[in-house]
Amino acid sequence: MDRNLLSLSIAFFTAYLYMGSTQAALFDRGGGLIYDNVLDVTWLQDASYAETLGLGVQGSGKMNWVDADNWVSNLQFYDNIRDVTWNDWRMPATFIDEFNSIGFDETGQSSEMAYMYYVNLGFEANPSLDVNDPIPMSGNYNPFDNLQYRSYWSDTLTDLTTSARAWNLHFHFGYQNFTGILSDELNIWAVRDGDVSPVPLPPAILLMLSGLAILSMLRRDKKAQH
Repeated sequence: MDRNLLSLSIAFFTAYLYMGSTQAALFDRGGGLIYDNVLDVTWLQDASYAETLGLGVQGSGKMNWVDADNWVSNLQFYDNIRDVTWNDWRMPATFIDEFNSIGFDETGQSSEMAYMYYVNLGFEANPSLDVNDPIPMSGNYNPFDNLQYRSYWSDTLTDLTTSARAWNLHFHFGYQNFTGILSDELNIWAVRDGDVSPVPLPPAILLMLSGLAILSMLRRDKKAQH
């Protein structure tokens, strides 16, 4: 193989491995963790982990906001890829505590869940608010499991009412609102700030790249002898 062609092949192969790093927003880090490089947060791949554990109302994973906040704040999640237990979880944040955040924020700028729904997952708003409608679909990359197409709590309490209420987003419709922290039981999606270390390249790929580099050097030396 021509040296220049070989070098180009290696470059293209390496680029392929990391393709999309500046375009896609979600990266599967392994160990049940999904990184969002725009919000710089890491989501649990299991979007209803409390249900998986059989917690909440009748094992549904749903809790009132106080219980949900307590549970997620004390969550210990073992990452079997990095042999680390992550314990700094929270519920998703709402950034804009204003009345105009109520409804369908198709820009995804008002909260982490709105960004997840409209931008990452590419779902569309459903103004009908009819639970009998088909669940939202999209061609976007969706690495998550156990997503409930119902309301999820935000960790953000609103200052817009005199009673204690917290923001939430309904994943069937993309509708955002606030509700009583004790009167309603909603789903919980755990998220943490920052990234975890990416999974290293598999040994087979590293071995192949090393072999190509050695082959290139051998061919170069052989040509130098002529």
